[in-house]
Amino acid sequence: MASNIIKAQKTEGSKFEGIMSINGENNVSSKHSDYIIDESKLAGGSAQWLFFPQNEEDIITIVNKMREEKTPITISGGRTGIVGSAVPFGGGVVSFDHMNRMIGLGYDEDKKQYFVRMDPGITLDSLDEIIKNKEFTSENNLSQTADYVTKFKQDQITYMFPVDPTEMTAMVGGSIAANASGARSFKYGAMRPWVRRLRVILDTGEVLDITRGQVKEIDNVFIIKKENHEVEVKIPTYQMPKAKNAAGLWAEKDMDLIDLFIGSEGIFGIISEVDLWITKRPLGLPNVMFFPSEKDAINFVTLLRDDEELGVEYIEFFDEHSFELLKSKQDTNPALANLSTIPEDMNIAIFFEVPYSDDLLEDIILRLEGMAVECNSSIDYCWSGFDEVEKENFRLMRHAVPEIVNSIIGRRKHEYPKLHKLGTDMSVADEHLKEMMNIYHETLEEVGLEYVIWGHIGDNHVHVNILPRNMDELDQGKKIYKKFASKVIEFEGSVSAEHGIGKIKHEYLQIMYGEQGVEQMRSAKKELDPQGLFNRDNIFPWE
Repeated sequence: MASNIIKAQKTEGSKFEGIMSINGENNVSSKHSDYIIDESKLAGGSAQWLFFPQNEEDIITIVNKMREEKTPITISGGRTGIVGSAVPFGGGVVSFDHMNRMIGLGYDEDKKQYFVRMDPGITLDSLDEIIKNKEFTSENNLSQTADYVTKFKQDQITYMFPVDPTEMTAMVGGSIAANASGARSFKYGAMRPWVRRLRVILDTGEVLDITRGQVKEIDNVFIIKKENHEVEVKIPTYQMPKAKNAAGLWAEKDMDLIDLFIGSEGIFGIISEVDLWITKRPLGLPNVMFFPSEKDAINFVTLLRDDEELGVEYIEFFDEHSFELLKSKQDTNPALANLSTIPEDMNIAIFFEVPYSDDLLEDIILRLEGMAVECNSSIDYCWSGFDEVEKENFRLMRHAVPEIVNSIIGRRKHEYPKLHKLGTDMSVADEHLKEMMNIYHETLEEVGLEYVIWGHIGDNHVHVNILPRNMDELDQGKKIYKKFASKVIEFEGSVSAEHGIGKIKHEYLQIMYGEQGVEQMRSAKKELDPQGLFNRDNIFPWE
């Protein structure tokens, strides 16, 4: 039976002098500036120390040293996040560039499911290649009684780790800290359900070894026994939204301790080892279907979602403005060349993928044809990717829109250096999708701001990108962003469905959970990390 009590392990660290490090703010900023920024482009980062641990013992020593010197730590993974979580403002940076080993392969006899064990610094694309190509040796076998590696390699099934954020150079540890997701979250969810086990280093240098199912809250409390004292961590009592959500701390009845750390953006400790479940890789047929109106496209999305037999892998949306951007580049991008064959009035696109086999293909096409006709389209306006070249072209099409948007903003920054795009990361409950989409369009059209909408519509989670042309439009867009945040909360949604809060979205979390909810999160942080050693200012300001 699960308990709400866990005891931290006291483990010896390595010698501090043997850890690869860079000391001195000028040395870090001048020679290693990549480690004081991330994809958010949040300015002002600096660090006194930059560490490159190679194992858990190194991390323990770094934590003990920084705690003694009262020096805060910023945890640095792939730095692919866009909310500033990995940007340090003083203190030390702990990079996981050198902790990227695949440790082992295991099998859960009860669940009949494989899992992999690894360092937190392995990237998602490397993880995918290792699993797909079954790059394991006998040394990777985690069982002393069964040869699971041989069993896995002889299995005719191909496996995968299904969570696929757009940036697959993200590291596993950071992806867990952010509860990252992506297009396939429609079918497989975000990182959370795929995390079997974590080892987490606390502010005392002690280690929690947490396996899912072993430690669960009782009376809204977890008890963590450190060497010199006992910590009582109270779970926030706010109600999480119905919709896809990556904003703030996870909090629900009967929750598992492991879920307190997943999505916590590194504010409680440093992940040093990870177990992830893996699953069968389906034979997928990617498609893009074109529609004459957004209403038709959303109706098609509803039909796809409701058809459980199709088992759709992902559903992605691109609005009319996205389509215009793609067409503007069709002469220079080979992946977009065929757009000229689509009629002018078919200007909304839905990308989706269905698992299939040759014997079911005809039935799948007939079902898609029926759905398309019902939504004022046709199978004639659907492209399907049967070979690797076509699949790659679809991937390039999906990624082309954000790349074009970034290039537009890059050009405008020459005139207005402080200009940046405003990208929403909001979700709503199913029943509010159409109304929220109408609000996005009507609000932005009324004020005349340039914008593009695309994203994970299967989860009612689209990215509204506002492209300001000057600083006045930037200020206007920020005010509209706040109005959108209030509206999605009214529609049982989240202000951040996948990117998290980091250092730049505090005010939106405040709108979502109120002062009391934010204070409950801060109280949990102060119980587990009273000195504020880890990732200060992530999720909420450190006080």
